[in-house]
Amino acid sequence: MSSWIRVTFDPGDRSVTTVEEQLREALEDPDTVRWPDALVWKAQAEIDAERLTDLGVEARRALVVWANDTAMAGDGRLYERIDGRFVPVDAMSGAEGFVGRDVTSYFQREYGLLAEHQ
Repeated sequence: MSSWIRVTFDPGDRSVTTVEEQLREALEDPDTVRWPDALVWKAQAEIDAERLTDLGVEARRALVVWANDTAMAGDGRLYERIDGRFVPVDAMSGAEGFVGRDVTSYFQREYGLLAEHQ
């Protein structure tokens, strides 16, 4: 069984560079991919609102997608930064056979953000 977790940070009014610098201050050599409008972090462990807040990354939103290639399914949670803390605002469990693609498509369709970078 293999699985992966991706956290896509939407920097909002901050730069992607600033968000990446904050993540690098919190973690030793995080595996990231930069996009013009987002930063994707390839996380190694489960991520929740408390963990996101503890990182100290001041992004506007964060989309956490977990996918499993044995179940061929994924789950996603969207967090918004409110008063300095990440708060869950939406979640979706994907169907078998899509490996999380349906989850990222949902967040793209509903929020117009993030999913294309997963």
